[in-house]
Amino acid sequence: MRIGFKYCHLALFIFLAMPMPVCADAVEEILNRMMARNEWQDRALLEFRAQRKFYAANTRFKTDATMYVDTVFRSPDQLQSTVTRHEGSRFIQSRVFDKILEAEAETRARKDKQQIDITPANYNFALEGTEACAGRPCFHLKISPKRRDKYSLDGEIWIDGEDYSIVRIRGVPAKKPSVWTLKTEIDRRYKKIAGIWLPDRMDSSSNIRIAGHSILSIEYTYDSVQTVQ
Repeated sequence: MRIGFKYCHLALFIFLAMPMPVCADAVEEILNRMMARNEWQDRALLEFRAQRKFYAANTRFKTDATMYVDTVFRSPDQLQSTVTRHEGSRFIQSRVFDKILEAEAETRARKDKQQIDITPANYNFALEGTEACAGRPCFHLKISPKRRDKYSLDGEIWIDGEDYSIVRIRGVPAKKPSVWTLKTEIDRRYKKIAGIWLPDRMDSSSNIRIAGHSILSIEYTYDSVQTVQ
């Protein structure tokens, strides 16, 4: 007899410490609801205007840089970023910040975005258990990409237990950015604004041959978010 997901869902939150899923079909149901939520958010989000603060530093060479960017998103896939101020290392700006903006433009088109989104088409998933995320119950899942490219991650995600949106992504690139990079760790967090989960901040750290340890962060401050009424 197949156990209904309602009871599986309840069991998962009771047995918080269990390392394995309580029901075999729990992951499939979680992912189905996550996909439905993603589709709803894509339809509901019309526009946002945000200010972003980029910060990067290298400890070995004692250099850092900060860049401020005004960003406007318009449905379905228009993203416009304007650099308003830059402080510090010009080398970091050209080799780090500018490359991030180029990558955003490269992957913003809907068909390209579909190839890198964290979905069953692109990733394998395994349920680790449940945890609290900023006071909200979340499902914790391991992810591994079906294709290893420069934008895919090996790591883990947290899915909100109430509306099934991804609220955190943490991992390492499935493909090394370069032979010079020994290790890179990435942590992306999201926050709910006007019913939509939007990026809150991204932090990464890298160990690079010769250059040593480097860090990067991007913080988001939203001026406005427009959704379907």
